[in-house]
Amino acid sequence: MKLQNKARWAQCVALVGLLVACQRSETEQPAAKVFASAEAPAELPALGKIGDFSLKDQAGSEVTTQTLSGQPWVAAFFFTRCPVVCPRLTAKMQAVQEQGKQQKLSFRLVSFSVDPENDTPQALTAYAAKYKVDLANWKLLTGDYEVVKRTSVDSFKLALEGKADPNADHFGILHGSHLVLVDGHSQIRGFYRSEDADVVTRLVGDIKRLAE
Repeated sequence: MKLQNKARWAQCVALVGLLVACQRSETEQPAAKVFASAEAPAELPALGKIGDFSLKDQAGSEVTTQTLSGQPWVAAFFFTRCPVVCPRLTAKMQAVQEQGKQQKLSFRLVSFSVDPENDTPQALTAYAAKYKVDLANWKLLTGDYEVVKRTSVDSFKLALEGKADPNADHFGILHGSHLVLVDGHSQIRGFYRSEDADVVTRLVGDIKRLAE
């Protein structure tokens, strides 16, 4: 009888140990999953699709939404007579371009003029020369004002009001100053404040994530 009792006791101890091990496994597994997902970078959100547009670049060639499909691109809105904000935007775009080159990333940069009456292809070419813009993967666009405004407001959700007035503050034009990342399928994947100190690093990092 003593031997039987010892055997039963050993079986009970083994069974309790097995139940404890199973409970630990069940409670620890979700925590491991949460930890793993926290380490993995979240996918960039899709924030809206760019509508169709047709504009001209600095060489006078037509550029459409379809022209830009296939690889990521960074968009900004500017005008050549802008005294303060636009030169800063151009400098940030140049920094993105340079860092992207260093990392051998394939993407484009696109600057939309919000003053198309003045910013002809010739004016855009002169602007590119003045600010030493590398046009290898960068297009400066101009065209019908209503097309530009619709693209800014409806597609990019960026404000655009007023037309050029040399006697008004900021030439009388209010436009968005964000850099915007668009993927190869014309989906917006991020907005970036051009004033932020780390905007170039974050933007290039997200371009790389899209490429991967």
